[in-house]
Amino acid sequence: MSVFSRLWQFFKNLLNPATVKEHVARVFARKRPEEKIDSALPKVPESYVSPPAPTVVRQYEEHPSEAYMKLKYRFRDIGRMGAIAETLGRDFLTAMPEGAWKARLGQIAFLNRRMHEDLTDPAVKHLLDRAKTHAENHAEDWDKWDHANLREMDEMHGHQSPVSGDLIEKRAQLSYEGRRRHRDALKNSDWPSARGFLADMVDMNRQIAEVKCRATGSNSHYQALMSEYMPGISVMEVEDWFGTINKSLNKMLPKILEKQEEEEEPLPIKDFYPAKAQMWLNHALLEAIGFDFNRGGLFETGHNPVEGGTPDDTRLVIKNVDINDFMDSMKSALHEGGHGVYIQGLPRKTWRYQPIAQDMGAAVHESQALLVEMIIGRTKPFFDFLAPRAEGLFHGLHNPMLSADNLHKVKTRVQPSAVRKKADEVTYFFHMQHRFELERDLIEGKLKPADLPEAWNAKMQDIIGIQPKGVVDGCLQDVHWFTGKFGYFPSYTVGHMLAAQLYEKINKDVPDLDNLVAKGDFMPVTKWLGKNIHSKGRLLCFGDLVKNATGAALSPAPLLKHLEGRYLHA
Repeated sequence: MSVFSRLWQFFKNLLNPATVKEHVARVFARKRPEEKIDSALPKVPESYVSPPAPTVVRQYEEHPSEAYMKLKYRFRDIGRMGAIAETLGRDFLTAMPEGAWKARLGQIAFLNRRMHEDLTDPAVKHLLDRAKTHAENHAEDWDKWDHANLREMDEMHGHQSPVSGDLIEKRAQLSYEGRRRHRDALKNSDWPSARGFLADMVDMNRQIAEVKCRATGSNSHYQALMSEYMPGISVMEVEDWFGTINKSLNKMLPKILEKQEEEEEPLPIKDFYPAKAQMWLNHALLEAIGFDFNRGGLFETGHNPVEGGTPDDTRLVIKNVDINDFMDSMKSALHEGGHGVYIQGLPRKTWRYQPIAQDMGAAVHESQALLVEMIIGRTKPFFDFLAPRAEGLFHGLHNPMLSADNLHKVKTRVQPSAVRKKADEVTYFFHMQHRFELERDLIEGKLKPADLPEAWNAKMQDIIGIQPKGVVDGCLQDVHWFTGKFGYFPSYTVGHMLAAQLYEKINKDVPDLDNLVAKGDFMPVTKWLGKNIHSKGRLLCFGDLVKNATGAALSPAPLLKHLEGRYLHA
């Protein structure tokens, strides 16, 4: 063997992972003879020896349409900026120092303007036209995912194009400023300071709605705003659904209240429940429903909680815990957890920042949260699972207050309240109807912001039969309008309808569901939702998504059946 051959063999042996491991093992053996070699040395991953073939995700997969490829890269970058803005928003609600809030408003507003500029660039329209022409002429090059992604690109472009960059920037800034304004007004019961800010919010949203109406030929300002949160759903459909539910619940509610009068009242949940213990319980419940803490977290805030985050960084935010009532923070954690599991289940590995990988809007989002919190999280099997763990955690063994029966009674007690967050599952609908009608009138110019407290109280009396004590329990209780979310409130009821319809189908598809829940095994439900809702992203339009998952168009019938079964026939 020549000198060069021997040198080559030497270096081959030196670079061989097995040789390296053997050599290092001998060194470790001399230094620490009492220890086993394998425990002192990490295993050499197989991937170092034979690296797997790289997988090209759909976001970067080559496509015959050059225009579509350019669009994918452009929307990838817009998506990245959106993720950065979302992360800054999570920080605004949790860890940001108070003195940084003005600078943070500017940062978030700038990112939103920049995304708008990139999205409405004339070059995007040109690329969209070329890509659509290619899709028409070369159908064989386009599968259903590419078709849907192009459709959503076009929707996003059309949705933003009529609105000026100034309005987009102003809305982003005011939406976060509104959280601070709402927090302070609520704390100080300060309607005068809130009134001017709300008037500005209404005016700005009416301007946005007006330019969108001009672009689309629509005459409904409220529809223009509601479509941002519930694409594919019309105001007329919402009004019809609300009418049907209102008529049924007005007959059902007196019967429920009469039935309850014959039952023993539950023991109130009032004791000392340490904040750390509550957060531990919330954390454990979220893990049980499938929330991945390697890609997310649970945080408290002095602001109102908010859904959101990104699939890679899903930071759930709940209101600071009440040490006298662990059920309050648990309810909030389960609700936000439903949002979080949906976000984490979106098709991030294959499409990540593309429009098709986004969620389907507020109605579907709320359906996931309400399915976990209001439907499954208020069943008797859920409390059979929770009660012994709560007894141990809060040192209340054999405490009747923490029994499964009592906890279940507390969460299914129907009692009309002026405060939405304290509302039971049945009367929660009336709160949604109340806010839907008010915000529709505000945007359509039928109600002035200055007249809101009186209109709020009058409609509350008319719909629920209760008068708020003041603005804190009245028109200041919700953060939504302060953040500019006009058109969001109906999504709670539409989401509740969808949650009930999904639950009905899950009961048919998942055998022995009650026993699974009683054992704390929620993963069959999460997997079903992952397959039928989460992983779809925006592949399907709203109506097709619902029909594909449940076998029927969205209807209030499953919700009404669910409420009647739980509160009248249980």
